[in-house]
Amino acid sequence: MNPSARAHELIELSHSLVQVMATEIETLKAGRVADIEPMQIQKEALSNAYETHMRDVAAEPGMFNAIEPELKTELTTAAKQFESTATENRNAVQAALELNSRLVQVIADAVTKNTLSATGYTKTGAAPSYSARAVPTATPATLNRSL
Repeated sequence: MNPSARAHELIELSHSLVQVMATEIETLKAGRVADIEPMQIQKEALSNAYETHMRDVAAEPGMFNAIEPELKTELTTAAKQFESTATENRNAVQAALELNSRLVQVIADAVTKNTLSATGYTKTGAAPSYSARAVPTATPATLNRSL
């Protein structure tokens, strides 16, 4: 593939990846985690194609030296936008994972805290009486949906 065609393909892949990642970021910010899977599949396919092109470019140092200056500028701009959006995407995904992990921990802690241990019967054969402190109560929990 000639250098100009390779540059055009990289630019298109970069724009496609930026679009998918931007949509994924907005979806995560909206708390619609269940809607992420199709974007993840598309992002993985585009990322694999991008990585293949970048390996080919790395194998031929100076490949883009002879392309038109406007195309080189467009490629540089696309690469910068890709890097910026990839960083923002990584942060949004990481924040969503941390939020999910904390939510699971809050639920697990509440279940553990409110589980009464089986104590059997007293020495007299009567059922044990529970103090107000031992009676399970609902644990309030809030969820901050912002990333």
